[in-house]
Amino acid sequence: MDTNILVLSFTEQSKAFQAFSELRERAADQKLVVINEAVVERTTDGNITIHDNWANGSSGEQVLNGTLLGSLVGLLLGPLGVLLGASMGALVGSSLSVEDAAIRSSLLAQIASVIPVGTTAVIATVQEYVPQVVDDLAASLGASLVLRRPIEAVEREVLAQQKAQAAAAAEAERVLVQQHSTEWHDRMSEWQKQVSTSLHNLKNRITGG
Repeated sequence: MDTNILVLSFTEQSKAFQAFSELRERAADQKLVVINEAVVERTTDGNITIHDNWANGSSGEQVLNGTLLGSLVGLLLGPLGVLLGASMGALVGSSLSVEDAAIRSSLLAQIASVIPVGTTAVIATVQEYVPQVVDDLAASLGASLVLRRPIEAVEREVLAQQKAQAAAAAEAERVLVQQHSTEWHDRMSEWQKQVSTSLHNLKNRITGG
């Protein structure tokens, strides 16, 4: 049994919600195992929004916390998701074919690319006996795109991206602290000059100089 991250993209939002439910129906029939899933939409401003999610028999805002899918969706919801979607769109719009663009991009960019503006997608962690079950479901609901990637590969890339973001944040903080230190150093020099001048003037008044 293979454990994969699946993305089923739909131009009709209602179909995405139907797929969201029917994946679990297939699981009830023991045709696959759904670990967790989410319904997301890329709005006209290029941002990703989340409409619903499910894990371990529960739904709600917190159910994906601490999961790989939660981390993946979190990256897509942020600025990185917008950037990756735009970058992939630029590649596809260039002289590269869609296949070339997919090969050359990162897994996160591939995932972002199959959720273009105006589409709603189901992103799920699924254990599959055979891919045909999900493929048939996607075809029956008219999914515009289906992407399947091994969970291990997605996990490596998500962790790498999280580390890169943490390193970038640490560097930004270091630069900010350095800038503040430089700013205050300059002000301290100015204040010292003001104090020296004031003391000199006071001394002159006292001595009558």
